Amino acid sequence: MPEQWLVDGPRVIDVGSERDRVEKVVVAIIGGTVDVVTHDDSFGARVEVSSVEGLPLRVSWDGRTLKVMHGKDAQTSVLDTLRRLVERVDGQRVEVSLSVPASAHVTLATVSAPIVANGLRRGLTANTVSGEMTISDVHGSTIVNTVSGSTECADLVGEVKLNSVSGAITVQGSDIPKARINTVSGEIALDLVNTHVDVQSNSVSGDVTIRAPFSGYAVTASSATGQVIVDGQSLRGGKRGRMPSGGTADGAPGQSGTLRSGAESLRLRANSVSGDVILLQGRHTGAGPGPQGWPPEGPQDAPPDGPQDAPPKEPQDGPPEGPTGGPGPSDWPDEPDDPDWPEGPNGPEGPDGSGVPAAPQDSPSGDHLGAAAVPEGWDHR
Repeated sequence: MPEQWLVDGPRVIDVGSERDRVEKVVVAIIGGTVDVVTHDDSFGARVEVSSVEGLPLRVSWDGRTLKVMHGKDAQTSVLDTLRRLVERVDGQRVEVSLSVPASAHVTLATVSAPIVANGLRRGLTANTVSGEMTISDVHGSTIVNTVSGSTECADLVGEVKLNSVSGAITVQGSDIPKARINTVSGEIALDLVNTHVDVQSNSVSGDVTIRAPFSGYAVTASSATGQVIVDGQSLRGGKRGRMPSGGTADGAPGQSGTLRSGAESLRLRANSVSGDVILLQGRHTGAGPGPQGWPPEGPQDAPPDGPQDAPPKEPQDGPPEGPTGGPGPSDWPDEPDDPDWPEGPNGPEGPDGSGVPAAPQDSPSGDHLGAAAVPEGWDHR
């Protein structure tokens, strides 16, 4: 039987059981804080409310989905609620912590409240206007939507969608086989541990930086004034970058081009107006074997030769032996859909005076994001 609570002060609410398992969690608040942690010892969830200011906090449970909502009454329309919140947004605050099963899918939405989420195993959707977000140890699909709040992510495993207007998003030490990035002016940085990666990026003025231990790449880029730098090779203003031995560069003069090298384990399709796109070679840090030929030989990866590490050799006849370590090379080799996040208009494509570059015709361009993109709604699946 559905249950509901109106909370106007500190309170603890427990829901769910082995029979009625918590499978989905939805949290939507205005100001305050939201903390989500996980447990594996039960199928229920606990909601701990520390403080409530303004409207009462509404907690509901239907035997499958737990909802924690602040700012909307069941009898109040969304338009009336938004109008009232604009008038009284400074007075709406809730401090709430949730302990949920690791197997629950969680959707979080805030206006200015910071979000902390850890340990989820069925993915996460996190939306904020100006609140900061800290997300770690999440497996499954991760979707991040932010207007101006900064986001720090670590130890993600699975596909990601990163959408930002001006908020910076940083992802560290993560295994992400597929990434979709849309940003207006927010900077995006991905530090990955996996070798095979498929990234699609759309940017107006925000820089996108990706580091991964790839064994070759296939990069198709389109940019008006921003730089595209791939493992030290530059493609800017339609000029072909200097490619290492075994690599190729092709593209018509203008604003687009393609850089290829090696096994092409990393595939990147990037569209940008003035933001830079930078791809860096990372180091393989996983427990398993890296790509063929990895790690590259060099002084920093081979044990140093010299008297301090090797025992003295006996005198011998003939010319002295050469170094045993070998010289290092001078240059190292080189989407569940989220229908509620709008794909901002990108304007007319191509060199027609709009200033927005067209995606190369030899690869999909992905989602486009324009300067006017502002989310119309949040994903509350």
